[in-house]
Amino acid sequence: MKAFSFLTQKNEMNIGIRMEDEDFNLTQAFDIYQRAKHIQQPVSFSYIQVMVEMGYFSSQTVEKIFSDPWVQAKKDRLKIDDTVRFDLPIARPSKIICIGRNYLAHARELNHEVPAEPVYFAKAPSSLLPHEADIVIPSWFEGRVDHEAELAFVIGKAGRDIPESEAMDHIAGYTIANDVTARSMQKDDIAKGNPWFRSKSFDTFCPTGPFLVPPGVIPDPHDLEIKLTVNGQVRQQAGTSQMLFRIPQLIHAISRCMTLQPGDIIATGTPEGVSELKPGDIVDITITGLGTLRNRVTRGA
Repeated sequence: MKAFSFLTQKNEMNIGIRMEDEDFNLTQAFDIYQRAKHIQQPVSFSYIQVMVEMGYFSSQTVEKIFSDPWVQAKKDRLKIDDTVRFDLPIARPSKIICIGRNYLAHARELNHEVPAEPVYFAKAPSSLLPHEADIVIPSWFEGRVDHEAELAFVIGKAGRDIPESEAMDHIAGYTIANDVTARSMQKDDIAKGNPWFRSKSFDTFCPTGPFLVPPGVIPDPHDLEIKLTVNGQVRQQAGTSQMLFRIPQLIHAISRCMTLQPGDIIATGTPEGVSELKPGDIVDITITGLGTLRNRVTRGA
């Protein structure tokens, strides 16, 4: 089961569910379910983030809705065709936290020291970009821009100073992220001793999606393959088993300093193979069980 956000022909946001290679409208299915159960104060789920924040986002919730006889009877009407326009699975996180140098080979390829504890930084939420939308390099920027394929996860339950033993209980789901980076600007800022938040936060520099997949569907997030291609050529390929710091360690380290809120996105770092992107490139990132995130690179006007 994979959840995704999409725009209807009336330009309304709805939630879709992919089950066994077929797509269904969860927003409509939940409306049918609530009417069948005579819910006095029905809730409309048009945004995945609302489901996450209310604690409803799970494979069990979806299975319960679609196993209802009234929903089953109208299942054919709930099918979505393949022409839908994807939107962000999570559109307004309170923060996007990215992990740096979490793969040994990537740290070495950029001549960085191997960290003794998780290194993390932020990207502006305004940098988010959905599946099949364009990564736009601003017309004024003439430096190098790199791709960085990453496994990301979304927080489902708020917490501060979360113990590693409880960390996985705070995850709502997994998705794909591309930590696009204005590399030449980042290197210049680092050399000057300045923060490098801006090099990570250009508009469109955080493609995410297309799906949000509940934890129960992913048996082990530390046993997934990440593969990024540019114009069909493999540039990055590695397993999440190579992460220096595993997800419970990351959640614990970050939450010691800041409260994690439902909807927050954490990207777990990129493996080796980062390379330059140029206008016209097509970037595909595939992660086991999470589908493929595709974006084209363009130059701003």
